[in-house]
Amino acid sequence: MANVVSNLNRFSWILYTFLCFSPMLFANAFGLEAQVLCIGGECANIPTEYQVLGNFAGPALDRIYTNGFLRSMGENAVLQNLNSNQSGGQNITSYRLGLGYTISRGQSKARDFYYENSELRNLPKQGVAASPSINFTTNLGEWISHGYAKRWNLTTHFFPYEFSEANIPFVKIRNTEVRGKIQNYGVLFRYFPESSGFSYGIGFFQTNQDLYLSSYDRRPTQFRIDGDKRRWLGVNDLFYQSRISSFSFDVKYNWTIGFLSIVPGIGCVYNHGFTSLQVSRYSLISTRANPDDFSSDPSVLGIRLNTRYDHVSSFGYGSLGFRLGQGNFSVTTELMAGREMQSANLSLNYQF
Repeated sequence: MANVVSNLNRFSWILYTFLCFSPMLFANAFGLEAQVLCIGGECANIPTEYQVLGNFAGPALDRIYTNGFLRSMGENAVLQNLNSNQSGGQNITSYRLGLGYTISRGQSKARDFYYENSELRNLPKQGVAASPSINFTTNLGEWISHGYAKRWNLTTHFFPYEFSEANIPFVKIRNTEVRGKIQNYGVLFRYFPESSGFSYGIGFFQTNQDLYLSSYDRRPTQFRIDGDKRRWLGVNDLFYQSRISSFSFDVKYNWTIGFLSIVPGIGCVYNHGFTSLQVSRYSLISTRANPDDFSSDPSVLGIRLNTRYDHVSSFGYGSLGFRLGQGNFSVTTELMAGREMQSANLSLNYQF
């Protein structure tokens, strides 16, 4: 048995090093698409569609919602989904049911917004993910009549969650309607070698997120076309979506003192999917002669921008869990941290 544990430890370090520190296997696609529509007499004073795209489309996404920011938003959501699983570091000998809440926050930020005093400046510049979850753990020995199966736990979690600004942390956007939904789920198999304290987890996760933002300008704000000062007044919408499938591998060590268990660990996750962003703005524009004149020659400018980041990547993370147990009940918390992102979970569990 000592040789088996030694080989497992050696294999886990090799797999962790390969997945977490090898370069990306494929290139990530990041492209910007833009459509501009102008209706009204003032449209004749906008030189060409190319210049409109240059003045509006490029700065809106290429300089602000960069591929690095979209990658961070997607991976931040994946880390939150992993932490919702709460497989723990102790072998559950029968069944366990838990209810928890997980939050995650990234450090990568979008750049300063180009639209000066427009309400667009209030759109989020930092990735955030949060949701409750239900987790269920079973010992495979309850299903398979073989002594070896008792060393395996199977943990699943799932919770469809619709949110608004009122029930998602860190998101406080003035004069902006916020709504969305999260449908995350996952399954993780954990193996406990006999009397070693170590455990090894292999998991499969699906991260689904939709976020809708809508705002309007409270007053006309300034922009420029070919050096001429203009003002515009309109509405802004943003739709963010992520669909990411993940494969994870982790190693944990359980240290128990009485009713307290401390479980440090390291892990790695490989991701495949996409993060997309669509921004649209529809505005009245002032005349070239008078930046305050919106009525003499009514004109409307519509801009729609789309971008997508394809996730074919991996990242490593560290974890630290704590468990307080009394009878069949336990309270657990686990902290996870990757590069430029952190996650925390708190859950109440009942073993039966």
